Amino acid sequence: LTYEVMAALSEVGIGQSTCVGIGGDPVLGLSFSEVVELFEADPATEQLVLIGEIGGTDEEKAAEMIKTRRSRLRTVGFISGRTAPEGKRMGHAGAIISGNRGTAKSKEEAFAAAGIAVAETTDQIVQMLRSSVAGSR
Repeated sequence: LTYEVMAALSEVGIGQSTCVGIGGDPVLGLSFSEVVELFEADPATEQLVLIGEIGGTDEEKAAEMIKTRRSRLRTVGFISGRTAPEGKRMGHAGAIISGNRGTAKSKEEAFAAAGIAVAETTDQIVQMLRSSVAGSR
């Protein structure tokens, strides 16, 4: 999905300074929150895309941090796996859902509560960022 979104953004003239693939494994090199902090500290970064997936709570933690710190970045979030059947074991360990956390719905609600625009498709990510860039000119 990351490559797909990067290519679509490039196609419409929106560049990317950096792309970080966090993955969905239980043990991460960097968390979403740590990566958001790095982008927040970069004065050249104006927009951010968070592409997550069902399982775990890393995206929800990042959304809470963005909300608490009142991030200056225009952010769009997308959660993959929103159509996965509830209660069905998925193919990798990162897709473990605990109670009412880690679901596509809980992550999208956390994004929305933090002021993060929530895309339902990868095409919407491009549309949202494109309109944001056009609006800032």
